[in-house]
Amino acid sequence: MPNVISTISQLKNTRWLLLTLLFGALALAVACGSGSDDTDSGSSSDAAPAAAAEEEDDALAEVSRILHPDASLTFDDYVAAGWKKSKQYDTDTVPGATDIWYGFFNSKDIEVRFYDSHDSAKTAGFDNASEAIDQSFREGGQFGSSNRGAGSSAVTKYKAFAVVGNTVMLCEQSVDSCIALADILGG
Repeated sequence: MPNVISTISQLKNTRWLLLTLLFGALALAVACGSGSDDTDSGSSSDAAPAAAAEEEDDALAEVSRILHPDASLTFDDYVAAGWKKSKQYDTDTVPGATDIWYGFFNSKDIEVRFYDSHDSAKTAGFDNASEAIDQSFREGGQFGSSNRGAGSSAVTKYKAFAVVGNTVMLCEQSVDSCIALADILGG
């Protein structure tokens, strides 16, 4: 009988030990999981806009490229590369642009916006192009939803863009068609 009492006593102690370890591990997990990396003693409301801006940058990185920064391209360079011109737009609709043309390459719509320099294209041109591409697509919307180019009354599906030298190309459906044209222009 003393063996039975000893065994029961050990089981009770083991249960308490296991229960204590379980609660300790749970408390540690909660403490580690709820900690904040924010060392700023101010408001944490600044973290939300920063996270949103980072998500937007990530989304833009998926649909945009900056290529051939040293290139100074002309309308004739695009035509020689196989881009088919269709219609010229008024530059009043796109601040900083010196010329705007709508056309086609490999059966895809590509609008080309010319700027004075690569710096102008990658600043003003980049900002304008990021607003011009279909925002709902970057936010997980319908792939077939449409938006408009530079003052066009025709609906064109611009989903991406590329800054190539002193130009910005708005690309139908994906940045791949613009990259293919940029490769010919840069090559």
